[in-house]
Amino acid sequence: MSRYYQTFARIGFGLAAMAMLVWFLWPRGTWQFEPEAFFGFCIAIVVWAFTEFKLSEEVIYRASTPNDIRFGREIFAYGTWNFRELLKDHDYHRGIHPRFLTEASFLVSETELGIAHFQDKKVQKKYADFFGRLKAFVDYFGMHSSPERFGSVTLQSIIPANQFDEMNIAAHHQAEINEVNRLATEAWKTLLPLIAEVKERIPEVFDEPIKGGWIRSPEE
Repeated sequence: MSRYYQTFARIGFGLAAMAMLVWFLWPRGTWQFEPEAFFGFCIAIVVWAFTEFKLSEEVIYRASTPNDIRFGREIFAYGTWNFRELLKDHDYHRGIHPRFLTEASFLVSETELGIAHFQDKKVQKKYADFFGRLKAFVDYFGMHSSPERFGSVTLQSIIPANQFDEMNIAAHHQAEINEVNRLATEAWKTLLPLIAEVKERIPEVFDEPIKGGWIRSPEE
C-alpha cells in the first residue's frame, strides 16, 4: 500500500483546495471578503500544486544513464553466473578455474581506477558495499592460492597440487579455506541487495536479454 500513499495525498489535498474554494465563494446575503477562507484556499492550492511536482511512485521512471544501464547489465550477468559460482556455489576445499579470480580482479581494478561505477548515487552506495567485500575476498584468495596443475586441468587452489589430500588437509590450509569461504559468502550477501537496487532504479537493464559470460578477463 505504501506506493499509493502519494496518490492518496494528492487526491486529499485537491479535495481540500476545492473545499476552501467553496467556503470562499459560498453565497451569503451580502457578499463580503472572507480573509480566512481566502487564505485557507491559497494555502491548500499551493500545497496541492507541490504534491503534483513529485513523481508518483506508481510510475516507473526511465532516465538512467548509458553507463548505469551497461554496468547494471554486467552486474546482473555476474549474479546469474560468474559471481554466483565464485561467491556462492563453490567450496574452496577444491580449486576453481583461474579465470573466475581474474574476472573479479579486473572488476576490482577498474573500480579502484574509477572506471567501473554507477552514476546513480543510491545504486553506487550499494555497489560500494559490495565492492568492499569483493575486494577483501579477491585480495585474500589471491594471496593464499596459486594456479596448480591437477592432471590436465589448471585450477586456482589454496592447497598445492603436490600436497593435496582430501582426507588429510593441513591445519593452516583448512583455516585459509574457511576464511575464503567466509569472505565469499559475505560478498555474495552484499551482491543481492545491489541487484535488487539495480532492478528498482535502472529498469532499462531488462530492455534486452541478459546473458552470462566473461566480460573482463581475456580470452584464452
